[in-house]
Amino acid sequence: MTSRRDLLAGAATIGVTSPAFCLATEPKPFVEGKDFILVDPPVKYPGRPIRVHDFFAYTCPHCYRLAPLMHEYAESVSSDPDVHVIPVPVAWEESFELFPKIYYAFEALGRMGDLHMEFWTWVIRGSHNWSSAADIEKDVLQWVGEHGLDQNKFRQTLGSFSVVSKARQATRTWKNYGVDSTPCVGVAGRYITAPHLVGTRQGTVDTVQWLINKIRQEK
Repeated sequence: MTSRRDLLAGAATIGVTSPAFCLATEPKPFVEGKDFILVDPPVKYPGRPIRVHDFFAYTCPHCYRLAPLMHEYAESVSSDPDVHVIPVPVAWEESFELFPKIYYAFEALGRMGDLHMEFWTWVIRGSHNWSSAADIEKDVLQWVGEHGLDQNKFRQTLGSFSVVSKARQATRTWKNYGVDSTPCVGVAGRYITAPHLVGTRQGTVDTVQWLINKIRQEK
């Protein structure tokens, strides 16, 4: 299992390469332990499509800033049958367990396109007095009502078998990867990359594509 300590230690222990060595040896575009780390043990998935798991939390400002780039990347590979980008909502605290269900409720109700990012903006930038899960649910129901959704229907959708099952599967996915911080991106159950490893948000997306190309070249 990959822990936060492993992530930070991997990023901190990369050696410094001398200029002479750089001239003599062509460096890898992305480096294991610096730009990405191995998932140990790996999560087993079929070889194709290559699954790209986009781990995010509605309560995470860094995830919010990475989201447009990940959305753009997902759109760019949407016609590629070999790659499947899968958003995975994460709740780090028990009081926030409603948030992954909200994501899948938007999906179930066909409102992902117009409400997902608007809701995320409200969570990150709004002023909230949340001291319990009940406080969160009350405010969320008011918010969805103000955005054209029937509150009772939304509450029923949150508790539906499909939404609850998908939220549980999301939890299993990030736990199987050993993820304990967001944002980060898992590739094929074998690799994890993240802005705090690569250093930039765009670099994270570039690393994801490089890892996909690496997997494609394997026999």
